[in-house]
Amino acid sequence: MIRETVTVLSLLLVLPFLVDSAMAGTNCTGYDENTEIIVSGIVLKPSACEFRGLMCFTMESRSRIFHVVTAPSWFLERIHFKLLPGTLVRVVGSKFYSPDGSLYLMARCLKKNTPTARNILFRDAKCQPIWNKQPVKKSSCMKIFYPGRSL
Repeated sequence: MIRETVTVLSLLLVLPFLVDSAMAGTNCTGYDENTEIIVSGIVLKPSACEFRGLMCFTMESRSRIFHVVTAPSWFLERIHFKLLPGTLVRVVGSKFYSPDGSLYLMARCLKKNTPTARNILFRDAKCQPIWNKQPVKKSSCMKIFYPGRSL
């Protein structure tokens, strides 16, 4: 009886650490529609930083500096996303502050201020990341394990 009690208590003490360490590896970043804003400004640094595995750029709008979080680098390469310093952009995104007090914007969509620019989506209508919906790459292993999935 005492042995079982000690086992249960030790599991209860270790469980929070296991959950914390399991969540540490995830790049889960939420999007809050309640804090969604539209910001137009000029790109200062095209690849300024990385936030939880997502690429960021720095922009200035009305003398405020925003770190705009976009998508993983592999996704940006796939959609041929390039920004240059001085580019005028319009970003729709969810505003938040980092622990150090910096102003961030989780981008939902972005459009360069040029006549031929297309609207680049980073999140769908449900605010879920677009890059999570990428089709599975073609390979014989995928055909075996996911026979019903169109490749």
